[in-house]
Amino acid sequence: MPDGASVLAVPSATLQRITEVLGTLKRLPGVEGAALARRDGVMVSQLLPRSADPRRVASLSAGLVGTSDMAAEEIGRRETSHTIVATLEGDIVARKVGEEHVLTVILRPEANLGLVLLHIGRASEELKLILTPR
Repeated sequence: MPDGASVLAVPSATLQRITEVLGTLKRLPGVEGAALARRDGVMVSQLLPRSADPRRVASLSAGLVGTSDMAAEEIGRRETSHTIVATLEGDIVARKVGEEHVLTVILRPEANLGLVLLHIGRASEELKLILTPR
């Protein structure tokens, strides 16, 4: 699947805008890839490293956000803002975009997590606007 390719029938102008937002994230220092998937695990658009299977990333991203929301609810917290999976090779950050989508960003160890989280928040808001039907 080429960079930015989608498995959905999304209008090309919308897909282009989504891919531009993902590209902005990917250009941050220490960011290895970014993807937007639906909450049912279907990929919308991605700029991932070749080693990452877009279908697996979409499915796992949806699962991470769903599990995090359930965990927060079980301990009496409101819904989650984002989920971070910390690995020795870098972090994975998943954040809901509205109720129907998940933004996932894959980081290298040298990434500045605070800076990336700030940009993920902005990107999430921008993606919500792009995805909101008019």
